[in-house]
Amino acid sequence: MKHMILVNPVSGRHSGLKHGIVVQKLLKKYNIDSSIIVSEYPGHLTKLTKDITSKEKSRIYVIGGDGSLNEVICGLIGTNSELVIIPCGTGNDFVKSISKYRSLRKIVVNSINKEASKTDILKLNDNKYCINIVNSGFDAMVAKNVDKFRKFHFISGKMKYNISIFYTLIRNKNYKFKIRIDDQKIYKGNYTLAVIANGKYYGGGVKPCPDALVNDGILNTCIIDATSILTKIFLLPTYKKGNHLGLKQAHIDKAKKISLVSNHKFPVSIDGEVFYTNKLSAEVLKEAINVVHIF
Repeated sequence: MKHMILVNPVSGRHSGLKHGIVVQKLLKKYNIDSSIIVSEYPGHLTKLTKDITSKEKSRIYVIGGDGSLNEVICGLIGTNSELVIIPCGTGNDFVKSISKYRSLRKIVVNSINKEASKTDILKLNDNKYCINIVNSGFDAMVAKNVDKFRKFHFISGKMKYNISIFYTLIRNKNYKFKIRIDDQKIYKGNYTLAVIANGKYYGGGVKPCPDALVNDGILNTCIIDATSILTKIFLLPTYKKGNHLGLKQAHIDKAKKISLVSNHKFPVSIDGEVFYTNKLSAEVLKEAINVVHIF
């Protein structure tokens, strides 16, 4: 099996390539030859992954944040190649759902003799994919507003998220949605946010759907009613820890398919990428890719 290290060079405060070289040296220590390829533009990792996996079964080591990971999974769909996730970005959230380690060295060493596991992904609006969590509303704006603070390289990724949360809170915007769960249940009204989850974590460790599993063929959802600024501030610590499931403002469901519609365009975040739409559909693609889980 071919071993390829795909690097986002600007991730981890421009330390992506440095991390890639460390990974290559570790693999070499275990007599595994590998090659490093550095992405050159947004979307390049998808093309590189497709090119590599179309030729032979490969193990891809992706070095970057959740955005880089998203690009790679888009190229892995429909192949028998495998993925090892090396966190090196602002959020690094999905890896928390599939690995007990955060250390580059521990992940690489423990992945060497580990078989890949079938892992679910989400398909969105017929042309997008997500491996972790889709956010609509408040937390999508948090992801959007993180961009305002990326230029401050001395601020950690987690701190950038916390600053963005405060920045978004003081604007106190709610969103009018019609949400359909598996054509069986409908929510209609004003909401703070709506989350569709495959993984457990986003935003640097927030747990909107603590019961989410990446290999159960199920979407987990969390919908929070429209709230005031004071209520948001009061609920936020509980929400971040995943202790909100019993609150009257929180609606928790599981489904195969979910749709959100609105009369106005609303923000959506997919693995850190933010766009605006007035309609969002999501379905689970069970066991769509092979990912090395390390527990």
